[in-house]
Amino acid sequence: MNYALWLVSWYPNRTDNFLGDFIERHARATALFCKVIVLFITKDEKLKNGKVEIERSIENNLIVYKVYYGKFLIGRIEKLLSLFKYITLQKKMYAEISSLYGTPTIIHVHVAMKAGLLARYLKRKKNIPYLLTEHWSGYYMEKPLNIYNAGFLLRTFTKSVLQNATVILPVAKGLAVAIRELIKVPFLVVPNVVDTQLFYYRPPVQKKIRFIHPSVMDFSKNPEGIIEAAKILADEGYVFEVLMIGRINPALIALANELSMLNNFIFFKEEVNYAQVAIEMQHSSALLMFSRFESLPCVILEALCCGLPVISSDAGGIPEIINELNGILVKSENKIQLKEAMKKMVDNYTFYNRKSISEDAVDQYSFPVVGKKILEVYKSIIHS
Repeated sequence: MNYALWLVSWYPNRTDNFLGDFIERHARATALFCKVIVLFITKDEKLKNGKVEIERSIENNLIVYKVYYGKFLIGRIEKLLSLFKYITLQKKMYAEISSLYGTPTIIHVHVAMKAGLLARYLKRKKNIPYLLTEHWSGYYMEKPLNIYNAGFLLRTFTKSVLQNATVILPVAKGLAVAIRELIKVPFLVVPNVVDTQLFYYRPPVQKKIRFIHPSVMDFSKNPEGIIEAAKILADEGYVFEVLMIGRINPALIALANELSMLNNFIFFKEEVNYAQVAIEMQHSSALLMFSRFESLPCVILEALCCGLPVISSDAGGIPEIINELNGILVKSENKIQLKEAMKKMVDNYTFYNRKSISEDAVDQYSFPVVGKKILEVYKSIIHS
């Protein structure tokens, strides 16, 4: 095998440090077993019109190209011009990469649009097979902006990329089912990966039950629902803390303050880096999620690797990994159920074997385990 060319729609970059960080971890896991070359292209609105900048990094078997292009200042047709520029840069960068490293043995797309456009082209022109790992939650009807109400071009191109892939690797079975509502394609679930050098079991030291909720604090995560459920539980006389880590939202702070929960039950902390999230989890009792829609949140896998039991809504692929031994599931939007789950967790916390929870998760989501799964998929496609 020469190398796997990764065409990624999301990847951490200078315009967004957190975009697709889970894809970067997938790349690092796969690079333990074969050479991986990542190509990521994005618009950088700070660049002048027409300007292009390329960053290249090499870390053992992982080579990453990040390409930035400037915004077009032409009003309504800016999106079309941007798409054309993106496609042009994809082909140019492929020519450069293949001249340096030869033809890729296989192409691995992460998130169909827009990166998958080049994969579809290369399959037709050069007969290079590609597979697709999908992370986008837009296949779920519950999401306000989804594949069914997206623009014609996005829907058409996405279906074409899906249809031409040899196999789809959704990160959860629930996502696979949602994709197959759109188009019938073969799939194999390969989960997100966790850096278990950071997220691992440490014996608990805290006495008060502390729930942790790290997220972007947007509509999909329903953080206001968590605050309101916590208020109901506090009014019943229970003592606990909820640490909410993420982008500070003044409306959430105002809500917690209005409910007399701020800085006594509910605590907010600004966004922290990946390693710090691990430390905060290791100093917490349980993960608290109340999402309206999801694929399979990395934060749940990370919490499990730390040995935290999880309270979560039953959105997306979450029921595939949460059971009575490692957590409690509730219905999305049902604050009473969420309150009852928190209450049960406080009352019966010693029921959960944190060390066992961690060991089970590490056996499923560590870099070597997931990286090897991806390599086996490559081999099956290459030899078929």
